[in-house]
This record gives sequence, structure tokens and C-alpha cells, in this order.
Amino acid sequence: MNTNVIPVSSPTAAKYWSDLKDLSDNVKLELITLLSSSMTRPVEEETAKPHKGWASRFAGAWKDSRSAEEIVADIRAARTDNTFDAEL
Repeated sequence: MNTNVIPVSSPTAAKYWSDLKDLSDNVKLELITLLSSSMTRPVEEETAKPHKGWASRFAGAWKDSRSAEEIVADIRAARTDNTFDAEL
């Protein structure tokens, strides 16, 4: 068992260190491996999350010869009232 005093700067780390310091070296190494691998996963997950401003890449992408008023009129004309008879 290692009795060296290791300075811990954050209260959170100090809390966990007090629980983990007496573990065997093998268990500590396993925990290091798990913690290290958990730090690499968020990078991959971050790429799956939408980024701030993601919609801006679509700005100006719509090409149409109609005016805005014509497009709005077409959209309104295509609306339905969504009423239907459902059998239960």
C-alpha cells in the first residue's frame, strides 16, 4: 500500500481520492483505463450532437423563381384541416 501523500487540488478529486487511495495497484490501473477511455468517448459523441449555428449552412440554399408572397400562398393553399374519420 502506498502511503505517500499526494496533493489534491479540487474538492471533488479529494473526495474520490479518500475513497480510492487504499485500493490495490491493479484496481487503480483498471480505474485509470476506464477513466481514460471515458474521456475519449465524448469527442465521438460531440460530432453527433448538433452544433450551434448548424442551420446557417442552409441559408440561401433554397432556389425558387417565385416571390415570397407566391410561396406563402402556395403553402397556405396546400394546407389541410387534418380531419378524418377513424375507426377504433
